[in-house]
Amino acid sequence: MINLVSVGYSQYLRWGNETTYGSAAACSKDLGAVQSIAPGEKNNLIKVRTLGGDRDYKTVIPGKFEISGSMEYFLQGGAFLRQAFGEDTATTATVDSGPVTVGTTTYKHVMGSAASPGANDFPSFSLEFTDYEDAGSAVTTANLKRTYSGCRVNSLGIAGSVDEPVKVSVDWMGKKVTVSTADATSITEYTEDPFVFYDGFVFLTSGNVTDTTTQLSIKDDALCQVLTFDFSVSNNLEAGWYISGTCGTTDSNRAAKYIIPKGRDYGLSLGLHYSTKEMYQRFLGTLNATTDQKTLDKFQVVLDLAKTGTPGTEAADDHWMRLVLASCSFDDITINGAPEDIVNNDVTVFTKSVKCYFIDDTSSYE
Repeated sequence: MINLVSVGYSQYLRWGNETTYGSAAACSKDLGAVQSIAPGEKNNLIKVRTLGGDRDYKTVIPGKFEISGSMEYFLQGGAFLRQAFGEDTATTATVDSGPVTVGTTTYKHVMGSAASPGANDFPSFSLEFTDYEDAGSAVTTANLKRTYSGCRVNSLGIAGSVDEPVKVSVDWMGKKVTVSTADATSITEYTEDPFVFYDGFVFLTSGNVTDTTTQLSIKDDALCQVLTFDFSVSNNLEAGWYISGTCGTTDSNRAAKYIIPKGRDYGLSLGLHYSTKEMYQRFLGTLNATTDQKTLDKFQVVLDLAKTGTPGTEAADDHWMRLVLASCSFDDITINGAPEDIVNNDVTVFTKSVKCYFIDDTSSYE
């Protein structure tokens, strides 16, 4: 019998928090409305020639075993964002102090605090990717189920544009992969619709914004012609290999010993329709600048997404996210023109730090 090819709708993706780095966790969490995943493994083959041989290789042997991948999903819940920011500190400034209860079944999570965990305490996750190669009586014997452990987020982007749901793009690195033919882990999926462009608000203000700053108080600083936004956080991961390949139960012979985060980078790009000269003057340095300045005035950028409730207020059954980018400056700006086109205004923002506030019905992101 000729086997049929596999199709994407019969593939399943699950994940789980690791309590010990590299030790595979139960993958019982929903990522969201997954659009794609592209895991990649590399043997880094070593080709050996020898004196006294011929022009062909003497042998080909395996080198370092590398695991990395990317995935995209539509944003429904905030639990996986902790894997990129590193902590949930709504209760206190202590790393992973947990969320604050807002309503009976509603919780506020705060990520991106000054107490971000160090390399040894940064969260890691296991990722389960199941490809159903058969069904019916063979559903637990003919699958390709890959479980990646010791995974960490290298970079994560949150992007929105008109006429599209808000998309999260993740690049990750893993430590180890194991294979089985088992069925995909059963999970409880998100029931909320993904955020979409009309759920969003963008503000650019000189004031200090927190999770309790009302939209009414900063309404005069709203950017009303926003077409796109693309926020990113990068952990600049680095993997390490050593001569002793197995020193623990989570190690394998050729896999990386560790994957650690280094300095954290943030980025934001905005696509707008040009309306006033204020944006260009901010780029030059001040609101009243007529040419480039020696110093640049800093400002806050606020990205609000709301399914229910209003960012800046905290009530039962709320479901919203607020990103506050602090001490921002424009890195570049483009204002183009062409006949019969609306004038576009594209800017790239650098920021010192970011706080992510997320209110949903998830009691713990750990």
